[in-house]
Amino acid sequence: MNNKIILSEEFKRMQKLAGLITEEEAKNDPVTDKAAEQGLKQALSFLKSDINSIKPSPQDKEVKEGVALTLGLIASAPGLINTLGKGVNKVASWFQKDKKKGTVVGNALKHWGHELEEAYIGVIGDMLKKAFPSTYESQDVFDKTSALYDAAHGLYASLLIGAAISSGTGALEAHNAIIAGLEGGLGSFKTAEVIDLARKIVAA
Repeated sequence: MNNKIILSEEFKRMQKLAGLITEEEAKNDPVTDKAAEQGLKQALSFLKSDINSIKPSPQDKEVKEGVALTLGLIASAPGLINTLGKGVNKVASWFQKDKKKGTVVGNALKHWGHELEEAYIGVIGDMLKKAFPSTYESQDVFDKTSALYDAAHGLYASLLIGAAISSGTGALEAHNAIIAGLEGGLGSFKTAEVIDLARKIVAA
């Protein structure tokens, strides 16, 4: 750790003690924030380049006919969870390189996860249309009333949480930080379901 970072952290500690900044602001770290930005941008480029590896899911027609849509079912589409797993690895590698984990990672992913949310939702929407053409082809991923919008947000949240878990952040802590940063939250999916998928993505 260089002297500038040490001084910065000491300054934050003093500000927190003086009541000038909140505890959450004190836990933000410029190195971790930059790692989140670089990792998420790199992973986004990878997802764009890997869309063609996604194949139609055998469950596509079943879903269209009314089978309950779960994140696990969505992620079971051929190639999808592997692509998301590679994306998580690209993000997590930046934190692992600087040995960052815990709250600072969650805060950084919340920040850049929100900044890049629209770009990610667009790419993940395209991936889901490849995986479930009958189910999602006519839907707009940016229509907040659509099932495609909900599914894309579920996968995006799981990817971000997976990156945090890979970096040593607790699953529930990661979930709470990430969901707080996403537009509209994730009301359609249960916490356990999102965390379970995040762990599967990490293991992929």
